[in-house]
Amino acid sequence: MASKKLGADFHGTFSYLDDVPFKTGDKFKTPAKVGLPIGFSLPDCLQVVREVQVTPPNFSVSQVPNMPSCPQAYSELQMLSPSERQCVETVVNMGYSYECVLRAMKKKGENIEQILDYLFAHGQLCEKGFDPLLVEEALEMHQCSEEKMMEFLQLMSKFKEMGFELKDIKEVLLLHNNDQDNALEDLMARAGAS
Repeated sequence: MASKKLGADFHGTFSYLDDVPFKTGDKFKTPAKVGLPIGFSLPDCLQVVREVQVTPPNFSVSQVPNMPSCPQAYSELQMLSPSERQCVETVVNMGYSYECVLRAMKKKGENIEQILDYLFAHGQLCEKGFDPLLVEEALEMHQCSEEKMMEFLQLMSKFKEMGFELKDIKEVLLLHNNDQDNALEDLMARAGAS
């Protein structure tokens, strides 16, 4: 049994279950060895490796992936410190564009977790059909509350469709804490005063 193997002269690996039978009903049985089905054979390992090997693509300098697509992003990247550049590269290597990462980094600093949270929330809200510029406003104003962001975005979109100016909409929604009726009343009063 396993206790025999604990002696001072035993130096190999062992399992406490080596000699333990399995109980079925009132009797103990040792499990039978299980093998491969009849006629089954494993392919040659070298053959599998050859089939799986892929030749990496040959990129010219102009096709190198993950380079900023606009000149402004490229110049911004050049002005960053080495640690900031490393932060940007880390997030870009996760699949985000340089432009998005640089914009998020301006708002969140070098904290990769906060940058990723911002980019994820921004992407989710844009996928729901909200204007990316409005999403940025919402994230800036209500970063701690998804409910407040959704309220803000829905009201911003609604009031924008009614023809009100974004600057005024943002101001009244902030002033009235996303209260639709009070914000609309204020927007109407401002429109009547001009």
